[in-house]
Amino acid sequence: MIFNSMPLLLVTLLLVIGSCAAMEAATGPTRPDLPSNKRLGSVFNDDGATFLERLWADKTTPDQYRKAVDRLLDAEPGVLAMCMGLPDPVWYDSRVASPVDRHWRSQYNSERADCVEALRAAGTDQLRLTIEMCRKRSIPFVASYRMNSEDHYDKQLDLYDFGIAHKDWRIPGANCLDPAIPQVYEHRMAIFREVATEYDIDGIEFDFRRTLRMVSDPAKNHVVLTRMVRETRRMLDQIAKEKGRGRLLLGVRVGPSLDTPAQEAKYPGMGGAGSNPSCRELGLDVRTWIDEELVDYVCPTLFWPRWPGLPHIREFVDLAKGKDVGIYPTLWPIPGWIKEGPIEAEHTEKLLRYKNEFCRLALQIYEDGADGVSTFNWTPHMEAGLFRRPGRNDWGMGAKGVQMELSRRLGSVKTIKQYLEQPDALSR
Repeated sequence: MIFNSMPLLLVTLLLVIGSCAAMEAATGPTRPDLPSNKRLGSVFNDDGATFLERLWADKTTPDQYRKAVDRLLDAEPGVLAMCMGLPDPVWYDSRVASPVDRHWRSQYNSERADCVEALRAAGTDQLRLTIEMCRKRSIPFVASYRMNSEDHYDKQLDLYDFGIAHKDWRIPGANCLDPAIPQVYEHRMAIFREVATEYDIDGIEFDFRRTLRMVSDPAKNHVVLTRMVRETRRMLDQIAKEKGRGRLLLGVRVGPSLDTPAQEAKYPGMGGAGSNPSCRELGLDVRTWIDEELVDYVCPTLFWPRWPGLPHIREFVDLAKGKDVGIYPTLWPIPGWIKEGPIEAEHTEKLLRYKNEFCRLALQIYEDGADGVSTFNWTPHMEAGLFRRPGRNDWGMGAKGVQMELSRRLGSVKTIKQYLEQPDALSR
């Protein structure tokens, strides 16, 4: 036997290497190493429902979905945070929450339901496939939840079993349930516990910006949301330990200021003042979350602003000094002059204007002391051929190209400046 002539230590080393290679071949790409909280680079928040509504519905296959996600990952986010629930219903198979195909077709439209059913028939789901593609690119994946979505107005509570059964537990005057009610609170914690246990995610993101009512009587019940953040932190730490992982991320998307009402803040580019309450008004005790290091990253943001559309970045940065919490303000993709019409690839002058203003806003975020940049509803991946309906919000395909180019550079001041200095808008 050839091993007879080798030192025992060398034989052992070869066996270990062979074993690791076999494990890699059997399990696929390994999880990415998570950088420090202040060096995530960029956090790309994607509305996962856009995949379900704009692919090929009942004709969707796992390979088609993989190709679409792969194109999104060409944007090279530091972290991909894809929406996977509202927090109920969810876009994946669950024993706790309602998969979106259960009630969606009867209340809203069939496209999401058809897509989910097609993937299930193939033995998989959107969450599992997205994680798979992120692993191949070594990009951390975070399951994002819209914490009290009212995106679907009076139909919202009819989209999932728990909402249908307990409409009396809604926030007064709202189309969402109240986590101050113990049963609602426990239902949500069970959703988060299940996804962290059953799926190989790298963390969870709480999106407290969809939409305005996170809990009843925020001045009193902000402690409920802090308890949820604190218990989720403990849960993620425990599951990471059980899985033999270093850590799992907990991120939050929060209001554009700590305390300043929107009427006083008058953020340049904001929409109606009512859509941009402060963290205090939403019931988000961000001071405690950062002080106790309960969260790994914070994304302060306005809601669908036009440019500049930036939050009060410096007050969040000051709060996080000396704390292991990263600040990633959200940069939106919408210039005030978008009403002039879609920006197509042949619109050279418009593209340069779009690129240059976009880059300057990204640099402003860094100048204000942020650790990086987050995005929301950028759509650089939606291309004809990959998506049945690639259009969204009339950006134009040229604007999508600029979004892709800038996204690849968001993690570094140097690379943003290089793009700003580039004489054309799209790489050649």
